[in-house]
Amino acid sequence: MKRTNSLLPVATLCVVSASLAIQITFSRELLAAPPPSENDRGSFVITLAGQQIGTESFEIRTQKGQIEAEGKVELRVVQDGKTLDFKTTAKLTLTPDLVAQTYAWDQQGAQSSRLEADLHTKPAAIRYRTVSGGDDVREFELPPNVLILDSNVIHHYELALMRFRLAGGRQQTFPAFVPQQAAPGTLSIEETGQETVDVDGNQKKLRHLVLTTENAQLDLWADNQDRLQKLSIAGAQLEVIRKK
Repeated sequence: MKRTNSLLPVATLCVVSASLAIQITFSRELLAAPPPSENDRGSFVITLAGQQIGTESFEIRTQKGQIEAEGKVELRVVQDGKTLDFKTTAKLTLTPDLVAQTYAWDQQGAQSSRLEADLHTKPAAIRYRTVSGGDDVREFELPPNVLILDSNVIHHYELALMRFRLAGGRQQTFPAFVPQQAAPGTLSIEETGQETVDVDGNQKKLRHLVLTTENAQLDLWADNQDRLQKLSIAGAQLEVIRKK
């Protein structure tokens, strides 16, 4: 299947984009259950082949009748033999039942760019500001319950786990969209049981969930409040650990 070309420069870590850049028919499952009441705030450390390459601090909060999820990511990666630093911010707003409404992403550093998405319109409209400074507006026919999982934004996986719990059952399939890559697709999440896992030197009993796309498999570990504690992509030697 043909992959949509990226308009924006992104760091080589692209946790989601390589997995979801596929064109697939969407399911249209609607949500009826209320969202979790817990807000969350924390930080992650991102490692590649055992070496730290970045961090993310994030907050998920209920405010003014909507859910706001905001994160700040710092990455240091090597591209074409050069070490580049990237600082990005991401802000996603959702309805109380976790349906995405708006999304904004901004990258500062060696290559600056940004995007803004209005996701509750039909079709969804996304404005990309490219490296050259030009604007490109694209429209996408997205289902109302699409999951937003953007490249290098780890806390979006926690939102995906919240949606998984609301849907019920041990395995669910969701439509998904990667804004930076302009890539729609689908993913499945399956809960495999509880495991004792090392998280930053502490042994924790956590739920193990497996997120699968056409091209990749991600292992996620979370507590009983859907708070993501660890993420691993074994084939890419990528690991994310929650620090607090």
